[in-house]
Amino acid sequence: MTQHPATTTPGLSGREAERLAAALEARDVTVFVDGTSLRLPGGALDAVVDLLSRMTRGETVTVTSAPVASAPVPSGADAPAAAEDLLSTSQAAALAGISATYLRNLTTEGVIPVRYRGTHRRIRRADVEAWLARHGEQGAGSTSPEDLLSTSQAAVLAGISATHLRNLTTEGVIPVRYRGTHRRIRRADVEAWLEDRQRPDDDGAAAAAD
Repeated sequence: MTQHPATTTPGLSGREAERLAAALEARDVTVFVDGTSLRLPGGALDAVVDLLSRMTRGETVTVTSAPVASAPVPSGADAPAAAEDLLSTSQAAALAGISATYLRNLTTEGVIPVRYRGTHRRIRRADVEAWLARHGEQGAGSTSPEDLLSTSQAAVLAGISATHLRNLTTEGVIPVRYRGTHRRIRRADVEAWLEDRQRPDDDGAAAAAD
């Protein structure tokens, strides 16, 4: 299969980046091809949202093709998981109650194991459930509604802009969960972030406020 050359695009900044970041919260991406609207399917949606999210943070992105190869299963390795036990990034994020970007960060860091089917990232349901168990199932909806804040409410509580707050959740600094398409942040997580910033650094000075 012929591979196209890699392309590199600089990140966005200013109002342009803020507007795109706000629009991506809905995770309902539609593109126009030859005048016809097309809603992106799961795998393409994850890739496009991840790419655009990086650009809103000012990151330069490079898109390239990855060779598709079927690796042999080593002797003694676990048997392949049943199809119904493998989740897409979006499905795993919904099960965990976190953003797809945060889920991808967890898989990249090796916190949650990931496997690939061709170029598609897949996560075992059992691995997501094990991660939830280790975290006291905080993403399973045990938090009372009054303790869950919208992005704007959390930003006001933290004393930062909504864009900065979204960046912190995207980077996994402040955990985030979803109620349908709405991003929600636990009050306790914002307060913990604030408390951490007020601790003195190695020089005995508190972290600088934003």
